[in-house]
Amino acid sequence: MRKVISPEEAERRLQIIFPRAAFDTVFSSPLAAMAVAALIYVDAVCSADDAAETVRWARPTTVLWMSKAVLACDTDAERIAWSDAAAKGNRHVVALQQAWNIPFEPAYRDNSRETLRDETFKGWLTHNAIRNRPGLPKSSPLPMWSLLDSFASLFDPGMTDEEFKEAADQWRDQNLDPGTRLKAAFALNEEVHKHAVKVRLPNSNGATRTLAAGISSLIIKGIVETWALARLKLPVVLAISEPGDKVHLADDALLRKLGIKIDDKNVLPDVIIADIGSDPVHFWIIEAVATDGIVSEQRRGMLLDWAAKQNIKNDRCSFLTAFRSRNAAPARKRLKDLASGTWAWFADEPEYELAWYRIYV
Repeated sequence: MRKVISPEEAERRLQIIFPRAAFDTVFSSPLAAMAVAALIYVDAVCSADDAAETVRWARPTTVLWMSKAVLACDTDAERIAWSDAAAKGNRHVVALQQAWNIPFEPAYRDNSRETLRDETFKGWLTHNAIRNRPGLPKSSPLPMWSLLDSFASLFDPGMTDEEFKEAADQWRDQNLDPGTRLKAAFALNEEVHKHAVKVRLPNSNGATRTLAAGISSLIIKGIVETWALARLKLPVVLAISEPGDKVHLADDALLRKLGIKIDDKNVLPDVIIADIGSDPVHFWIIEAVATDGIVSEQRRGMLLDWAAKQNIKNDRCSFLTAFRSRNAAPARKRLKDLASGTWAWFADEPEYELAWYRIYV
């Protein structure tokens, strides 16, 4: 059986997995933390493929009847005994704890089950953190909930803080949709400013670039990891520039083949991506806007001048301005100033894109 985790530590980790600036607080509340601790305690953990009859399922009351005193009785035999008693009903739990000389002092009242079942568990279910027993109605009194093992593994008390944060990042990447991942990344960045932003480059054999912490870097992460893969046929990141004249280059051989020379004296955009799946190769010139710096008419002209010096023709260039959100102050202020024939993208709505161009009639 997995090691037992305290509700306090479970809550701390839940707030990193589901930062409250991006998720409903029921995902990381003290009740949610007790749910993690209780389900792990009774071994209600399974894989998505386990046959239902082989899974140890639990009721919401398994969580509500749990207490710190019970969690301290952590031998496998004690945990199985308490799990079996909870599966039978309240009086069996009371009797067992009397035998253990532990008063029955549940952490929550039974009327908390609706919040746990209809809000916390339902939300976790949409994010692949928990599994419910198939074929049972929502109101069934039978045990029907079990944590998915990949989620439960995030609560191994033996993990170091760095190991946990890395595992939490991997879990979010594998289980959350792109928009939800970006919201979580923004929320975590605001809570912990010291963390650098790692960007995985597409079609580069797993290569990454590490950018300074900040909103611009998170927008760039969304552009490279989400927008480019959805929008372009075969995207290759040629360069990423950061404040302070720091430029992250792609493969030098590819740059030479494309005839592009990049240095920190150029009028560089934030990101340059080549769609090498397009014939001829098409170049996307992108600005990530945390405060200002959109592709205005003036900026577009300057960037086309730079492209011409790299022997990139105008008709092979497209321009994107990327914002954190349509509700972000820079977007509200500057959308009206976008250059004609350019696009806009918003990190918190990654499936959509705005186009601004003249209609010819």
